[in-house]
Amino acid sequence: MRILHVSSLYPPALVGGGERVVALLAEAQAEAGHEVHVSSLTREPQPPAVRNGVATRPVASRNPLWIGESAGFPTLVRLMNKTATVFNFVTASQFGSLIREIRPDVVHSHSLVEWSPLIWSEAARAGVPVLHTLHDYDLLCIRGTLFKDGAACAQRHRACTLLSAPKRALHDRIGLVASVSRQVLDTHLQYGLFGHLPEDRRRVVWNPVALDDPRPRVASADGGFRFGFLGRIVEEKGIRTLIEAARLLPPGGWTLELAGAGRDRAMFEELARGLPVRFLGHVDPAGFLSGIDTLVCLPLWDEPFGLTTVEAYAACCRVIGSNRGALGEIVEGADPGWTLPPGDPVALAALMQRAMAEGPAGPSRPEFVTEMLERLRPDAVAEEYHSLYQTLLDDCRQAAKA
Repeated sequence: MRILHVSSLYPPALVGGGERVVALLAEAQAEAGHEVHVSSLTREPQPPAVRNGVATRPVASRNPLWIGESAGFPTLVRLMNKTATVFNFVTASQFGSLIREIRPDVVHSHSLVEWSPLIWSEAARAGVPVLHTLHDYDLLCIRGTLFKDGAACAQRHRACTLLSAPKRALHDRIGLVASVSRQVLDTHLQYGLFGHLPEDRRRVVWNPVALDDPRPRVASADGGFRFGFLGRIVEEKGIRTLIEAARLLPPGGWTLELAGAGRDRAMFEELARGLPVRFLGHVDPAGFLSGIDTLVCLPLWDEPFGLTTVEAYAACCRVIGSNRGALGEIVEGADPGWTLPPGDPVALAALMQRAMAEGPAGPSRPEFVTEMLERLRPDAVAEEYHSLYQTLLDDCRQAAKA
């Protein structure tokens, strides 16, 4: 099968979790014998290349601001950039030329943070079916998070409603939607997207995960209990709640290590002053997880997928997690009773004290973890998507006969 993925960025460019997921999927599909192409945006023109068996087809960005620098501009400038991105006919036309050149069997689009939804029209014009994966909330929110000013959005803001209108208008070109969690899919349905698709064309497909071999557990040098956080050091990750809960713990006998970088690090370092808390910066995830006893993962927004949680369970590390979204699905499945609502430091402190009382422990349902890790293998996810592609192609054949 000839597959064309569309991703805002692609390795080796600066990427986030969503783009790494696209690379894992594309490489697994190429290894399975498919002809796989990926079109992504680049800051400067670049020639086609092959990376790990995948044909990369970069398109020079024609958006006013480059994704890696847009955060440094005033709000009005960023909004103008978002408007130009949504209506970027030039980039959409380039993508249409790419479709005619590659002639894929299916177009698989991913988070459209930097692409215009007009690419769906280009695929429809060429008679190529589209599968879209929801990695976040970018079809609803210009930030992709439904989170603003320190809290989850109770309703969409006017700017998000206006700038997502073209995506809503064109999303009926999508023949099948996959979502990385039930929460993300249900949120889009709640706001009126994908109602044109029958239920069996709306599917949940978890992200592929490539895990390092498990590391031996590292004993604490002082015998104390070790809590950890791994991720971006930003407000929406719930770090304020974690530090406030730490202040409620009995003194001595525990430490908290926060691994990662982010814009709010200095603020949280000041908030944690006087506590046995260390900020480590970037770390090797597998090594970090083998050196803590319990991971705390309580984002204030509904994260689409709990990659860090999966990595923790693979390392036989207990997780205190949010009871919402994909995180809640994973933690309750692996270790019932270790979830709580985000933003509640008193409830979090109580669970942290329970963890210390019980001592270091892995998930109580290791069989769930084993099944989950099998389901998340890149080759297994690639096979699941292949089945969905076949469904799309069958739909096209049936429509041609009608």
